[in-house]
Amino acid sequence: MNNTAHLILQGKGGVGKSLVSSILAQYFIERNFTPICGDTDPVNTTFYQIKGLDVALVPITEGGTVVQRLFDPLFESIINAKHPVVIDNGASTFLPMLKFLKSNLILETLEQFSKQTFIHSIITGGQAKDDTANGLIALLDMIKESGTNTKIIVWKNEFWGTPLFEGKQLEEMPWIKKNSDIIKGVVSIIDRNSDAFSTDIKIMTENHMTYNEVKESDKFGLIAKSRIFRVFNDVYTELDTVLSEELK
Repeated sequence: MNNTAHLILQGKGGVGKSLVSSILAQYFIERNFTPICGDTDPVNTTFYQIKGLDVALVPITEGGTVVQRLFDPLFESIINAKHPVVIDNGASTFLPMLKFLKSNLILETLEQFSKQTFIHSIITGGQAKDDTANGLIALLDMIKESGTNTKIIVWKNEFWGTPLFEGKQLEEMPWIKKNSDIIKGVVSIIDRNSDAFSTDIKIMTENHMTYNEVKESDKFGLIAKSRIFRVFNDVYTELDTVLSEELK
């Protein structure tokens, strides 16, 4: 696991990238790893603001414009890292990041330096469903073009509705099935048919808290803490399955 890089990439904003980054980093800590965390989002630095995770803010813009060469130090640090790396990338920098990864053969370079790269991409229901699907398909195409062993972990965030395509579950779609060699697994943040769960998570994220901080906080009652535990515990269990080989 210490030789892995985890990039959270999705071109649609507001679908839970920072939440996924936060959960992933906390998962590694719970499994006795020490993740190195970075936030490249120049607009919404939610991940960076979670002080309990010691997230570095990675500057990739000059005068409000994304500058490709500013990605260089980020990926050099990933190559040299001795711990798992978690990078949250903003929606506004999704296309510049894809361009940089392709034009600079970054996936190939990471593999050359024995880094196992995982790209985490979020699919959600509601109005953002098709946009998130298109973002995922773009990532799948990029990995196929690279010819590397880079894997995708798909996160289904059901807090905005269960993503159904022509009435079918995401896992049933042909563009998921035909890429089973690239998709490492699907992790679900499930809809529990209760606004209490989504409200608890919203309060936690708005206060930039980790789950361990929630446990000690008087902002949450015992029942709310129990709900948040269920969310995290269920996701951790799914991650144990998806990343079982890397945890050995």
